Amino acid sequence: MHPSAVKALVTVAILAIIAVAAVPLVILLDLTGDGTGWGVCPAGLDSCRVGNFRGPRLAVVLLSVLLALAAILRFIVWVAGLPGRHREAASRYRRDDIFIP
Repeated sequence: MHPSAVKALVTVAILAIIAVAAVPLVILLDLTGDGTGWGVCPAGLDSCRVGNFRGPRLAVVLLSVLLALAAILRFIVWVAGLPGRHREAASRYRRDDIFIP
């Protein structure tokens, strides 16, 4: 895999993780500005009646998405480090050489 492609994929994955992690903050900012909080409180914050499981359900969905994105990021890094890539530092020594500092 080309190093520029790896950098681009890692950047996209990290930006996606940051965007998903910022969703609760955006919802709170929308609620404080007399908004609906992306549908959490349809009539605004003053008359908001949220069910007992709406917050935990949103937290579970967000955590699931964050874990999936972290797994994708880990997979990208794992694929980038597979054997067969040319590494300058590792190619200086053969397997049977003994390095004594």
